[in-house]
Amino acid sequence: MSNLMKSYPKDFIAYLKPAFGKFHRIFKTTSIYAYKSKAESLNFLYCTDIFKKETEMNPNPHFLTKQFRNIGGVILSTILLCFCCTIEADEKDKYYNLTEALQHPTDVRTLDLQAQDSNHKLTNLPKEIGNLQNLQKLSLYGKQLTTLPKEIGKLQKLEWLDLNYNSLATLPKEIGKLQKLDDLRLPNNQLTTFPKEIEKLQKLQKLSLAHNQLTTLPEEIGKLQKLKELHLDGNQFTTLPKEIEKLQKLKELHLGSNRFTTLPKEIGKLQKLKELHLGSNRFTTLPKEIKKLQNLQWLNLDSNRFTTLPKEIGNLQKLQKLSLAHNQLTTLPKEIGKLQSLQRLTLWENQLTTLPKEIGKLQSLQELILGKNQLTTIPKEIGKLQSLQSLTLWGNQLTTLPKEIGKLQSLQELILGKNQLTTIPKEIGKLQSLQELILGKNQLTTIPKEIWQLQYLQRLSLSFNQLTAIPKEIEKLQNLQKLHLRNNQLTVLPKEIGNLQNLQELDLGYNLLTALPKEIGKLQKLQKLHLHNNQLTVLPEEIGNLQNLQELDLGYNLLTALPKEIGKLQSLEYLNLNGN
Repeated sequence: MSNLMKSYPKDFIAYLKPAFGKFHRIFKTTSIYAYKSKAESLNFLYCTDIFKKETEMNPNPHFLTKQFRNIGGVILSTILLCFCCTIEADEKDKYYNLTEALQHPTDVRTLDLQAQDSNHKLTNLPKEIGNLQNLQKLSLYGKQLTTLPKEIGKLQKLEWLDLNYNSLATLPKEIGKLQKLDDLRLPNNQLTTFPKEIEKLQKLQKLSLAHNQLTTLPEEIGKLQKLKELHLDGNQFTTLPKEIEKLQKLKELHLGSNRFTTLPKEIGKLQKLKELHLGSNRFTTLPKEIKKLQNLQWLNLDSNRFTTLPKEIGNLQKLQKLSLAHNQLTTLPKEIGKLQSLQRLTLWENQLTTLPKEIGKLQSLQELILGKNQLTTIPKEIGKLQSLQSLTLWGNQLTTLPKEIGKLQSLQELILGKNQLTTIPKEIGKLQSLQELILGKNQLTTIPKEIWQLQYLQRLSLSFNQLTAIPKEIEKLQNLQKLHLRNNQLTVLPKEIGNLQNLQELDLGYNLLTALPKEIGKLQKLQKLHLHNNQLTVLPEEIGNLQNLQELDLGYNLLTALPKEIGKLQSLEYLNLNGN
């Protein structure tokens, strides 16, 4: 018993150990502390309830001491005492050293060898591991094991087995004797086969075989009636056994980075499936039975060979996330509009030239990613997406935007970079929730005045355009934090630039500036100022007022001297003067 515990009455300590987590009993005992009032007792109960929740999240005593600083000396010391008792109770059956664990075989409930020195490797596990008859959790993460002893099957109480990052090529058939196992983790090994004895693991709920060298699964996989998660990513599968249909409790199926070209029709019988991950395969189509997955919430089809989607996709009424990035889609079916629960639609890097007007029916859509396609127009129905918060159209061939874009009252992020825009509709000024507007790499010659109405804008990028001036109205963007104007044709900055009191980044590189206004010194929150590749011959002395400036890039200008005030920049970490 620790010295701290010895300083408390024995009956107090004896009571606390079994009572942890049941603090409602404590205030009823008069032998511990006499509270002045019922309110004080209730305060103690409240604090100890918080304590229990906090220790589950973060058992660090320094963290807890800070959390309960204001509780009071008596209560705090009681809580810390409970903490000590809890740690003692929790730690006595948890071991981090194999030798010590084998010396106390009946005491060990948890054996975590991952926590050992990373240089301490095991290529073989001793057969004595089978003596740990009460072992419930075993972590052998990253130990470089090449084999498992058959004695592993003696661990009849084992519930959790982590063998991630080893060098296992096979598993002993005795693995099937682990009747209480509910979580088996075997990713990142060298498995080429999986024993049919897996059928005996009737309590298994999670099985991870990701990143091995498997080509097939035994048909016995279908007997895992309680399986909820199956991870098969990063193998060499081309097909699944039809017995997959028997996994009626399966909620997550991860099949990414394999060699699938199709799925068995039996996939449609997985009625409880919520997540289906099929990215980085060779799919060109999906079976029509996909429509039967009525509880599916997330469908990942990234990096395949889809040119179109089956109309059955519209039957997935609970689908919230649909990802089709890096495919060869040229069109979307109109049935896409039936996905009333869809919150995120990712179509990055396809070959879309148009969007169906039904896209406007996605009333729950919050994020629409259409970057790197071949879109020349956006349907006016886009304005109906009242829940939309983020719209990405980067890297298309847009020359105009529909005025209906101004109806997106929830929009916070609008990415329009790398298109062919020469102007934007005045309705853009109605986007009062907009925080980020990216217009870089277009063909703008002036900044639309409507932008100055975006009072909550925090980031504005107009880099790589053909701007020759910045209007004084820029001062209206009082919440602006990042302003990127590089690679334009600016010759002067308005003095009003100094009124952007929240500005943290200002990028003016690759312009034609010959001087800076003295008002630049008012930007008290500025951290990064990039002025490289201009025609500056002198800097205003007010630049020394930028007390938070960390980066100052003055490379490739015409400077011959710096103002002495540059020495006042106490926060400066990076200064580039090359090419002067």
